[in-house]
Amino acid sequence: MRKIVGLVFVGLGVALMALAIALPSYVYPRIAKAPEDPNQFIVAKGSGITVLLAQSEADGGIRVLNNQDVTVTRRVRGEVRTDAKRAEGDNRFYRLAFQTEVANQKNGLLTAYVEGGSFSSKTGLANNCCGDYKITDPTDPVGEPIRHEGLMFKFPFETQKQGYPFWDINVGKSVTAKFDGIETLDGLETYRFVQPITDVVIAQAEVPGSLLQLPDQPSVKADRVYSTTRTLWVEPHTGAIIKGSENVNQRLVFNGKQAPVIQGTITYDDATVKANVDEYASAAQGLYFVKTVGPLVGWILGPILIVVGLLLLLLRSRRNPGGGHDELTDADAPASSKQAI
Repeated sequence: MRKIVGLVFVGLGVALMALAIALPSYVYPRIAKAPEDPNQFIVAKGSGITVLLAQSEADGGIRVLNNQDVTVTRRVRGEVRTDAKRAEGDNRFYRLAFQTEVANQKNGLLTAYVEGGSFSSKTGLANNCCGDYKITDPTDPVGEPIRHEGLMFKFPFETQKQGYPFWDINVGKSVTAKFDGIETLDGLETYRFVQPITDVVIAQAEVPGSLLQLPDQPSVKADRVYSTTRTLWVEPHTGAIIKGSENVNQRLVFNGKQAPVIQGTITYDDATVKANVDEYASAAQGLYFVKTVGPLVGWILGPILIVVGLLLLLLRSRRNPGGGHDELTDADAPASSKQAI
């Protein structure tokens, strides 16, 4: 019996050590990948927002509205374009439909576009493998080519406490999002990153002079100046963005005169944050087990079981060096078995 137990302990110990090697080196690389076809619907809201709303003359024309409620929606799905290279292997191609709308306003749509981007499923970094594009005209199904850089849809698996380049479509490049601390959201630990962007001219627009307090000029060509402070809360094991917030200050500037385009803070609503926590909390636990807990248990418990098993086998060997049952001598035999002389 001691031999069987010893062999079982040795076998379990070897299996645990093998598992400790296989989990991080074989299993983890195969599960730590972004999904091919996500189905994310993200809602962000802001109140007390100042917006520039362009409508028909019958509806009031172009005007500045204060204290407005604004809703931003993002829908992310996987996509393979028929006119582009297919995303294969560790590459992914996502389609983002973006819309900003003012509540309770006729024709309250502020911005809308569709953006297609390809990236590494492991690092989250853009790689432009598969025909990245941007569509701003709803009548144009193809749009224009665009070259992405940095992170777009997610952070890397096992996100570190450091800065990361994060894509901003308004400036057309990545800007560093700096690590800003640890924060718990609905029981889930996240890393907080802050990305400041200050006063970048992103376009020019022909607007009525009266909008910029220049009534004597029918129209002027003003710079569209963009500033924002973007804050992202990231679950570090999955790299998923759990929450996002922007304090945006976009305005028209001409000869020192200014008019707001959109100003205020817009943040993921509670339902979106809760849905993200519910989705990624279990995934984070699974990745943490495969990457850290499982190997640690294997390396600690495996050698202990092997040593205990070998000790059991060694003790049995010392008690029975002949490898079988000891033979009884004549002196040890029971009296009933001795023959008379």
